[in-house]
Amino acid sequence: MKKNTTRSSPFHDTLRASACILVIILTGFLIISPVSAHPPSDMVLSYNGITKDLQVTITHQVPNPQEHYIREVAVSINGKAVNTSTYTRQPAPDTFTYTYPVAVLPGDDIEVVAQCSQAGSISRNLSVAPTASPSPAAIPGTQKAAAGLAPLLGAAALVLLIKK
Repeated sequence: MKKNTTRSSPFHDTLRASACILVIILTGFLIISPVSAHPPSDMVLSYNGITKDLQVTITHQVPNPQEHYIREVAVSINGKAVNTSTYTRQPAPDTFTYTYPVAVLPGDDIEVVAQCSQAGSISRNLSVAPTASPSPAAIPGTQKAAAGLAPLLGAAALVLLIKK
């Protein structure tokens, strides 16, 4: 009986090892890539009724804001799109604020959706509270009049007349 003494050549061993290393590297990229792409972690909305501005503060922590950033911010009022802004970078690597001029009425519902350039999005809603009528003291340019000296003198005279 003859034994099979076929041995693989050093070339085949190197090729096999290179293929294994390549498969490991590609698998690593496939696993790591989705981990680095993530949606924004937080978004806070505030509306300034005096300046009629909507401030959208977004938290999206990224190592490189030129490559991984908030690509689009869409603003809707009562379900109707009023502003869609597209960006090619993020102004800061963590938290930043965009300001949008929007006119809303008390009771309107504002919805904002921020879309990541790589994966995911975040949305928030803000209902605009009805505004109360301001008191006269709160209106710029008005003030309460001082009591003055005449009512004080009148009260003193009344006290003197009652004592007599």
